[in-house]
Amino acid sequence: MPRNRTIYNVLALYASQVPATGQQTAAGTIRQLSRVQSFDEDFTRNFTDVNQYGNLAAIDRIEVESPEVTSSFSYYLTDGGNERSLGLTVTTGNQVLTSCISGLLTKVTDEKNYYLLIADEGNDASFYNQTRTGVIGLGNASITSYTVNAAVGDIPTADVELEALNLRIYSKLEPGNVNVVPAINAFSGTNLDSIRFSLPVATPITGTTIPNALLPGDITFTPNGVMGFNNGDLKVQDFTLTVDLPRTPLNKLGSRFAFAREIDFPVTSTLEINAEVGDLASGNLVDLLCDPSFQNFTIAMRRGACGGTGSVALLYQFKGAKLTSQSFTSAIGDNASLTATFEVQIGGPQQTDRGIFISGSYPA
Repeated sequence: MPRNRTIYNVLALYASQVPATGQQTAAGTIRQLSRVQSFDEDFTRNFTDVNQYGNLAAIDRIEVESPEVTSSFSYYLTDGGNERSLGLTVTTGNQVLTSCISGLLTKVTDEKNYYLLIADEGNDASFYNQTRTGVIGLGNASITSYTVNAAVGDIPTADVELEALNLRIYSKLEPGNVNVVPAINAFSGTNLDSIRFSLPVATPITGTTIPNALLPGDITFTPNGVMGFNNGDLKVQDFTLTVDLPRTPLNKLGSRFAFAREIDFPVTSTLEINAEVGDLASGNLVDLLCDPSFQNFTIAMRRGACGGTGSVALLYQFKGAKLTSQSFTSAIGDNASLTATFEVQIGGPQQTDRGIFISGSYPA
């Protein structure tokens, strides 16, 4: 019977763990993302009119540029497992600290396929394995933005934006490994008919190894580098950490699609904090002009436990930052507040004194 509506319980989101053009039928080649809250996708086709003398209307409208496919989704932060599945570098245990975009820079984890499973109406996607299962697939997708948001009274979230070469919708998945991946041959713009995918059965992804959610009361973050106020007496209300990865499509004659979508450098990341101010501290803007020092921030998100003694589930290090802007706001009826923005340029995989570094507690 026809589907009346599609709501969140029938959905599950996956990311491939091998290159977009690789076989994705074996165990571990596709991984489900946890705690997903939203998913959006859209595409835009770019037409060029073909006009000529003697005709008022264009005789044709052709595409000289490939369609623009974009997507965004959000999820609650947990243990760094999602970040690893997306292709970001997340260290765990005693691993050497490495820039969070190392895998993207070296192309090892850059281009992926994403799959939004849509189960039959009235069923949960978790453990559903019936015939009426559709999929929205994004092929040859790359991250263009990763943002972490945390605020008093809200569960910390991550927002991810993607650019892809292709969008493919499957009305239902065929049994067995016969479903062709949404990725395409970027040079010719043709389907990869011999490359297949098979989605694992969706699960709730719960248990003792992964927190259900992280709480703002379990976040440890002491800002520094703010001018004119006691850094230790700032009451942080929220922060936003953003890694922007804008990309430029590289084209050539004979290719219908961009053969690569390279990151634009330098990659500048920002950390913006909003806090209620406390005690003043001596400060002089002129002195900052001759200050060669950099600021380092550590944001620790702990598992929920009485007394705030839970182990660290997710850790962000923002290293080598400079204060770029600061504003002070006061008004009758409101607490005086401060907004400060710090920036850092992310270096190569070998640079460990500058950039953004993520550590997680996901099972190795």
